[in-house]
Amino acid sequence: MKEKLFISLLACVLCVTATYSQARVILPDSSQITTNPDSLDLLPRQIPEPNGQKLNSRSPRQASHLDHLINDHGAEADSLRRLAQMTIWKIDARTGNRLPAVSDTLLHNYQQSILPDGQSVAMGFLAPLGSPAFSKIFADRPETEQFIFNNAYYLYLKDPEEVLFVNTRVPYSRLSYNRAAPKQTREERFEARLVSNFGKSLNVGLDVDLINARGYYNSQAVKHNNFSLFGNYLSDRIEAHAFMNIGSLVNAENGGITDERFITHPDSVQQNFTSRDIPVKFTNTWNSLRNNRFFLSGRYNLGYVEAPADSSHKGQGQFVPVASIGFSSQFTQQYRRFLSHDTAFVNVDGVYMHRIDQFYPNRFYEEAVDDSIRFSSVKNTVSLGLREGFKEWVKFGLTAFLEHDLRNYSMKDSVGPGMTRHRESAVTIGGVLNKQQGDNLLFNIRADLGVLGANLGEFRAMGDVETGFDIAGKRTTLSAHAYIKNLKPKYLEENYYSKYFRWNHNFGDIRRVYVGGKLHIPFTNTTLSAGVENLQNFIYYNSERQIAQEGGNVQLVTARIEQHLRFGIFNWDNQVVYQASSNQEVIPVPHLSVYSNMYLKTKIVNELTLQLGVDAHYHTKYYIPGYEPALLQFYNQREKEIGNYPIATVYANMHLKQTRFYVMYYNVASQFMNPKEYFSLPGYPVNPAIFRLGVSVNLHN
Repeated sequence: MKEKLFISLLACVLCVTATYSQARVILPDSSQITTNPDSLDLLPRQIPEPNGQKLNSRSPRQASHLDHLINDHGAEADSLRRLAQMTIWKIDARTGNRLPAVSDTLLHNYQQSILPDGQSVAMGFLAPLGSPAFSKIFADRPETEQFIFNNAYYLYLKDPEEVLFVNTRVPYSRLSYNRAAPKQTREERFEARLVSNFGKSLNVGLDVDLINARGYYNSQAVKHNNFSLFGNYLSDRIEAHAFMNIGSLVNAENGGITDERFITHPDSVQQNFTSRDIPVKFTNTWNSLRNNRFFLSGRYNLGYVEAPADSSHKGQGQFVPVASIGFSSQFTQQYRRFLSHDTAFVNVDGVYMHRIDQFYPNRFYEEAVDDSIRFSSVKNTVSLGLREGFKEWVKFGLTAFLEHDLRNYSMKDSVGPGMTRHRESAVTIGGVLNKQQGDNLLFNIRADLGVLGANLGEFRAMGDVETGFDIAGKRTTLSAHAYIKNLKPKYLEENYYSKYFRWNHNFGDIRRVYVGGKLHIPFTNTTLSAGVENLQNFIYYNSERQIAQEGGNVQLVTARIEQHLRFGIFNWDNQVVYQASSNQEVIPVPHLSVYSNMYLKTKIVNELTLQLGVDAHYHTKYYIPGYEPALLQFYNQREKEIGNYPIATVYANMHLKQTRFYVMYYNVASQFMNPKEYFSLPGYPVNPAIFRLGVSVNLHN
């Protein structure tokens, strides 16, 4: 109680100070909005390395949703922008290309970056930090992984293509701690990054990410442990990257609450209760995952030494890379287990069964549920690249690659004894054609084709193009993105064995065609984007929680507007997304989703920056997908519509020198709106109104 009172008083003092002080005003830039799920620049600008070379080329994967941070003024959002001696990039696992990136130390809206809600305009999740989640904006969802159980945790898993590699002249570390009180339902997340160079060429780093959420509802505890070691060696001739991640997570499952009145009309419940007292479907049930990834990439550059302009300085010319030969190897081990000790016998219509069994119509073995599956992959890739710009007339870069992937599956057979095993291999060829230098026209075209094995006939062709023009010194950007995909169903989408679900299918190829564009207008701080996609043979989980394929075509239209307004210290940022699906039973989406953030942003004294405001996520009602713990998947239920209710926070976000910290009151709308309908998914309300706080410290010396 004392802690809550202190935080409330602190917020009031800061509010009064911000209103009446005559301090210097800090005007935020639109590129600082961390909740922006889309990019202003599909093709990032060149970022020079300390030795004068440039990072070029983009991954053959789709454009990153964080590319809006990589623009001419994006560094202003970073608390490390004074460290010009630090270079940060991501790696393309197939080609070894380095992709410009920026540090994840944004000052603006830091408090939203901690929440699952803040990862998209509209998110669906179970409530605790670290729990399964998906974006309600269809265009923001990643492509399905081979190990399909990872999809629900895509926000938290570590991938070699997402790690931020570093070259720095000074050791750097970042420590972050976030917490939601009180003690008995505490949610905590601790993150640490330690990086240091050993000489000019070698850098080694360590990432730690620990989540421990006890859960505000019964049987919803979450625990994540992620440890990553990474490094790179860079010289004129040799570029090498290494990454190792050891990760595990355990998610207690309760199947959702059984009586929504405890949330919607708590006064009608004739008893005093806390959120932990709300009845749930089952207890003593867990999903656990392990993800171990080992990645090594090397590239040898072929080129020549350019003679210095001053002939008196012999032997001091700059190396110019012309072409490169690359090799990468990636070993992945993944494991999932669904286990329940909720085995007390109950009588259901005269049939005795385990308590958890009553929620499932099919049971393929009689013992207590204990389903497990293992997956491993050994992927090797060779590449050959021609570098862009080594001569003035070479206006583009070209990279070709050949990839072999050996996959192994092993799962408990729900009918026969022992384990069911499967092995498959896939051979893929592909290439990237890009132009990343210049201002008038940039493009990136990438394609891959499965030529042997399990992905024979699988095909992707994706392209980005961007142009821009300056008006009164401000750059207006126009970009387009398109793709054609013919995707093979994943093995686990066609074959799966467990206690409650079992299937063997022969699905057809999934075909996806998309075209979209985006316009950024700097004068009004407006970004407009729109796209349309046609999907054929789309695979989903139907209302019976069974995997299914829609043989017909489904069209999806998405339009988005981002508008950022500011008047002195007053700011109002808005994102509005419109979606229309031609078949809501196959791809259900809300017609309208909104994120609105209204705040004051100013400086108190010389060093303390304050952002004080209120924000809210909102979407219209629709049949939002439900969550099935036994499958670790989201399915298309048709029983309950959810929406038309804001999930709002009141917050104070501050920055003092190398330290960021915030305090927020989450789900504040539930304190005055009736009925209270703060459900994220059917049976899964978000956390009740709670205080959250966090701090992040950057150390460089």
